[in-house]
Amino acid sequence: MEGTLIHHELRPENYQRTFELDPSIDAGKITATIEQGLVTLTLPKAEHVKPRKIAVS
Repeated sequence: MEGTLIHHELRPENYQRTFELDPSIDAGKITATIEQGLVTLTLPKAEHVKPRKIAVS
């Protein structure tokens, strides 16, 4: 999986981080994985903000 690094932190102690989510994010479908110390969050857009195709005939 490829992506762009947005934020990088390194702290030796346990900590908690809180973020305010944009209303366009579907909070019920957020997923998180941790692999080799790297946390990856997936924040899917809500259906009502996704682009849609409208057939024109």
